[in-house]
Amino acid sequence: MTDQALSARIILITGAGSGMGRVMARAVAAAGATVAGVDVDSSGLDQLAREPVFRDRLRKIVADVSKAEDCRQAVADVQKTFGSLDVLINCAGISMAHAAPQPQARVKFFEADPAGWQRIIATNCIGAFLMARFAAPGMVARGWGRIINVTTSFDTMLAAGLSAYGASKAALEASCATWAKDLDGTGVTVNVLVPGGPTDTPGFFPPGMPRPPVLLDPQIMAVPIVWLASTQSDGVTASRFIARDWDIKLPPSEAAARVRAPAAWPDLAQAASAARGHAM
Repeated sequence: MTDQALSARIILITGAGSGMGRVMARAVAAAGATVAGVDVDSSGLDQLAREPVFRDRLRKIVADVSKAEDCRQAVADVQKTFGSLDVLINCAGISMAHAAPQPQARVKFFEADPAGWQRIIATNCIGAFLMARFAAPGMVARGWGRIINVTTSFDTMLAAGLSAYGASKAALEASCATWAKDLDGTGVTVNVLVPGGPTDTPGFFPPGMPRPPVLLDPQIMAVPIVWLASTQSDGVTASRFIARDWDIKLPPSEAAARVRAPAAWPDLAQAASAARGHAM
């Protein structure tokens, strides 16, 4: 893919101030896009803006994606400033540590702080809905757009001690499939990109707590996100892509085809339907 694969595209990325969001912001900027970085942390956005790759093509927007008005204003800001919004990347997310009574990566649901538990759902899932809700109408009106959600691996959704985090990502995964159906025929696609395992991102493993022996480098998100945001992915929707397995030695479309699967695991529903049929 050429360095200008996203030339003239306007891309909004939530959680752009750190981790995978920062990696993806750099990648799409290097591919020619103008980036609107949304984050609750202004210092992270300030650091991002100082990176040469943006060349004055970064608009910083401090916003809390769990708040509807913040999301509405963020989208309106981008549309007013640049005239359009082509791609929305929902990456903002917080870990189970926000519901833990002390610094720890996991907490049993019956020991979780209720406000913190709700905050995780509000940020990781409802925030993505709110951003998509306000971004989609403009994309539909122009007949082209991308909504890309960062969820997580299936086993993480079901893991002990991750009740809010797992539920928030499972809900977002299901949302990808339903949004894609709602947008069918509009030229706007909805897909999921996941790293494919525990990833070395700030805040997900509190200081002093054990970390997994192997952590993925968030840099693995860079190449897939450029392909998903480009016209090369036209017609591809309701799918999930695993960045860990993306072979950068292959042409991007071939690499994408190898790691593509339906979003929200519809094969599970098919298996359940088959089981019900046998039981009759």
